[in-house]
Amino acid sequence: MRALVVGAGCCGASAARRLAEYGWQVTVVDRRDHIGGNAHDRREENGILYHVYGPHVFFTDRERVWEFLAPLARWAPFRCALRVWIEGDSHPMPFQPETLRRLLPREGEAAVSALARAFAGRDRVTVLELLNAADPLLRRAGQRLYHCDCAPYNQKQWGLRLEELSPEVIARAPVYLEERREFRPERFQFMPEEGFTALFRSMLDHPAIEVLTNREASALMAVSDGRMVWKTGRTWDAVLYTGRLDELFSGREGLLPYRTLRFDLEYRAPEEGLPCLAMYYPELDIPWTRRTDYRYLPGNPPGMGQALLVGERPGPMEAPGDEPYYVVLTEQSKARHQAYRRLLDQVPHLYAAGRLADFRYYNMDEAVERGLDAAEQLHRREGRNP
Repeated sequence: MRALVVGAGCCGASAARRLAEYGWQVTVVDRRDHIGGNAHDRREENGILYHVYGPHVFFTDRERVWEFLAPLARWAPFRCALRVWIEGDSHPMPFQPETLRRLLPREGEAAVSALARAFAGRDRVTVLELLNAADPLLRRAGQRLYHCDCAPYNQKQWGLRLEELSPEVIARAPVYLEERREFRPERFQFMPEEGFTALFRSMLDHPAIEVLTNREASALMAVSDGRMVWKTGRTWDAVLYTGRLDELFSGREGLLPYRTLRFDLEYRAPEEGLPCLAMYYPELDIPWTRRTDYRYLPGNPPGMGQALLVGERPGPMEAPGDEPYYVVLTEQSKARHQAYRRLLDQVPHLYAAGRLADFRYYNMDEAVERGLDAAEQLHRREGRNP
């Protein structure tokens, strides 16, 4: 049995490896000149390891995902701290009692107590829940967080009026009920010592996997009249597609909206770097949504002579080479994506999964698990003895 997997990122590479373990002959094709998708990293000219498409950190509570990945690399424990720049000062991220005390100097302590009473037994709430709370003090706390962070950040990130975005996008930011120094609470928090690209190389290093980079899927196959059309004489028994569905179906239901990123790289003296891996910037007069200081990656030695800071500026998809980073979730875009899923369901032996194909954001572990699930579904439906 032969499978074509389109895309060598978290979802596609994981699916390819699992299919190969099931006995499939797998061809992985990616339009970029490298594997790893947006988790691709490399060392720049000074030897600093950095993530080309923005920072990625691995964390999970999914034992199945960790058991799959753990043998594929040497891992270093890594628990990072992030901060957000609000009104001329940095605050811990995610929001927590310290945030409320500092942003609500007169009512912060009372708000922290009210939070504990109203949500006893929970470790976190969302800003949206605070905005809808019965207690007027908690509503004021939610409004403070919403107006100084959630609203401007999302407006800058998505380039839309707030009323155009789905509510789960605008105010999904968590507020923890207890102080926390680390960004994430998951049990398994590690980084591959040699970087994510080396991890993907190991994942795809299997005698049943063929990898073709710098290759558009459209050069190999297309969808026409509800069936797959092969263009090169090579055929596959099934296809797992992880790219954009509007591209796969030639825009038949209209374009799906995405936001791209542009990166500003600068070198600074160590003392001019950031106090953590990444700083977020919700305020509209600062061009970046986030800056990353790559000295904090495990793959970079301590005491580096300079800091590499990379700022991210979100913007619309304009040029042909713009990468689609973030889906723009509106009621219209979700309906359009569902129309493409219905088209997909009509094509035999064609499957789709992943960040672009599913039109949603995934953490790395979620994308890996999605790939494993897709491979198992494909094998269950299509696998047969030769």
